[in-house]
Amino acid sequence: MMRSKKAALELSVSTIVVIVLGVTMLIIGMVLVRNIMCGALGLTGDINSKVQGQITTLFGSNTGEVACIGEGGDPVQLVPGKLNIIYCAIHAETVSDYRIIAESITSPGVTATELNKWKQSSEWVGKVSPGDESPKKVVRLDIPNDAPESSVIVRLKVTRDGRDIGTKDLDFDIKRVGLVRASVC
Repeated sequence: MMRSKKAALELSVSTIVVIVLGVTMLIIGMVLVRNIMCGALGLTGDINSKVQGQITTLFGSNTGEVACIGEGGDPVQLVPGKLNIIYCAIHAETVSDYRIIAESITSPGVTATELNKWKQSSEWVGKVSPGDESPKKVVRLDIPNDAPESSVIVRLKVTRDGRDIGTKDLDFDIKRVGLVRASVC
């Protein structure tokens, strides 16, 4: 009789040890997978430095005085639910006062009133010296989570020392962040 109780006690202790080890391994595995996935997804989030590099290289192929993200090629992605910043760089030949203003922002299926609510700022004013090609934060758009996925066209008006030097039409697409990134990270 004593043997069966001892065996039952040993069985329950070993079962508890196996369960604790199993849960510990599961938690460690989930943390590891989360860190790996967020790290990999975070690589795509390091856009700021790459954007600045792209603006700088735009001057190599663009003879214009002002270069902005969204000017050429494929539309740039805007993410709903976060602040999106549109950068421009100015290649000044002399010290000048510049003003870049968003004349209009249009998007199919979104009213002008709604688009105006998205704007956190729509203008940059400042003095630029030769060699100062650091990106300027011209437009800040806080796109709500429920915004429809569509294209957005931003028309910028650029002035130097009070005189118009041109307009730029910038193309963007509103796209949702993937489910994995939104839920895991």
